[in-house]
Amino acid sequence: MRILHFSDTHLGFQAFDRVNDAGVNTREQDVYDAFERVVQRILELKPDLVIHSGDFFHRPSPSNRALTFGLEQLRLIGQAGIPISIIAGNHETPKTIYNSPILRALRTLNEVYPIFGESWEKHHFGQVVVHGIPHINDQRMLLQELEKLEAVSGKFNILMLHTSLGKRFLMEEYGEQIFPPAFEEKLQQFQYIALGHWHNVQSLSLHPNAWYSGSIERLSDTEIDSEKGFLLLDIAPDNSCNIQFEAINTRPWLRWEQSNCHELSVAEMEASLLHFQENQPTLDAILSITFNDIRPEQTLELGNIRLKQLFPEAFQIIPKRKTFSDRTFVQGIESHQFDRLDKVFADYLRSKFPQDDLLANQLIERANRYFQPENL
Repeated sequence: MRILHFSDTHLGFQAFDRVNDAGVNTREQDVYDAFERVVQRILELKPDLVIHSGDFFHRPSPSNRALTFGLEQLRLIGQAGIPISIIAGNHETPKTIYNSPILRALRTLNEVYPIFGESWEKHHFGQVVVHGIPHINDQRMLLQELEKLEAVSGKFNILMLHTSLGKRFLMEEYGEQIFPPAFEEKLQQFQYIALGHWHNVQSLSLHPNAWYSGSIERLSDTEIDSEKGFLLLDIAPDNSCNIQFEAINTRPWLRWEQSNCHELSVAEMEASLLHFQENQPTLDAILSITFNDIRPEQTLELGNIRLKQLFPEAFQIIPKRKTFSDRTFVQGIESHQFDRLDKVFADYLRSKFPQDDLLANQLIERANRYFQPENL
C-alpha cells in the first residue's frame, strides 16, 4: 500500500504586498502553484491514500479564492478515487466558539475525510487505520482525547498530529502547542506518526516512526535550506514501511551573510554580493541579505536602493543590518555618538572625502541645517 503525506499548505498565505498580472498576491500564487504540483504528482503516482497533517488553510476564515481553489484541487483527487484525510492545524482552527470550523466545508466532497472537531477520530482504509487528533485550543480537552487514544491491533496505524513534538519544533506562533510529554509513550503504538506544524522536512531521532513532511513552499527565511515537497510511504504486507521524500519546484529563497563588515570596505562587500549573484540562481528569487557588525555610515552606501541596483533580477530583497555601533568603540569613536543621525551622516561624509577636510566640513555644516528639530 502506498500513502502520500504532505502538510502545511497554508492556502491563502500572502506576503510582500506584490501582485501578479491577475491581481493576485504573488506569494499567494506561489503557494497555489506548489499545491497544484503536489496534486499533479498525486494524480500521476495514484497512491492508495493521501494524508494531510494540518494548516490546509492559512486562516480560519480563508478568502473566497483560497477556499475555492482548495475545494477544486481536492475534488480532482476525489474524482481519481483517491481518499484523503486532513486534520485541522492551529492556523485554521477558530479561536472562539462563534466561528464554524472551515474544514467542515470539506465534508461536501467525495473521498475527503476532514478531522476538525475537538476529539480523536479514526478512519479505516484497508489494512491502514488513520487516527487524527486535530488542533484543540482547550488543553484540558486535548488531554482527555489523548487519554482515549489507542491503536488498532493487527493494523498499520497512522497517527496525525499538528504539534511540536519537543520544544525545538516550535514556530513562535499564536496558539501552537507542545505535545504533552506524559503521552509520548503512547506514540510507540503507531507504525507512522504524520506530523504537521514544523515547516522543514524532518525525521525525529527520539521517535523513529515520526516525520514532519514540512510545508510545500518556503514561508520564512528559517526554511531557506530545506527542500519542499512530500513524503511517500510504501507499506509492505508485514507492516514494514519504506519512507522517501520527493521535492517539488518552488521559488528560490537564498541567503547571503557577511560577518565583521566594519573590517571591510563598501567596495569589498559589493564585490562579495556580485560574486554571490554570479554563482546563485537569483532570478525571481527572494534574497535574505545580512550585514553583521556594519558601521552606520556603511549602511548609507549599502541601502535598499543600492541593493536593488545590484540585484535587479531578484523578486524580493530582505536586508538585515546589525550595526557595529552597539560595541564600546567604533574606530575610536564612542558608540553613543551614533545615537543621532547627524553624527552618522557627518562620519559618512568624512569617510567619503578623507583628503579634503574643508569640503567635508562645508557639506556637514550645510547638512546640519536639515537636522535641526524645526526641519525634521
